[in-house]
Amino acid sequence: VSGESGAGKTETTKIVMNYLTHISARNSSGDSSDISQAVLQSNPLLEAFGNAKTVRNDNSSRFGKLIQMQFEPHANNPELIAAKIDTYLLEKARITHQMN
Repeated sequence: VSGESGAGKTETTKIVMNYLTHISARNSSGDSSDISQAVLQSNPLLEAFGNAKTVRNDNSSRFGKLIQMQFEPHANNPELIAAKIDTYLLEKARITHQMN
């Protein structure tokens, strides 16, 4: 998901991730798997550490994320088997020093 500042990328990503984990959960008798729950719970945690208030957005991300979700195909209901999140610092200019 990409777009301008304040375009709703974070909210759109949450909706997509919820949908993908929901269809994956249909495979496991309607309950979300541990992997699905971990993936969904990681996003707010990462956002809490890397957001700032800006003129255009009260909750603007200071970093980019690449979220890879891997599914095992099972007929019409894929199963989420793994996920990986890579983060990228977007605003190195704001860092004045690194603490030891």
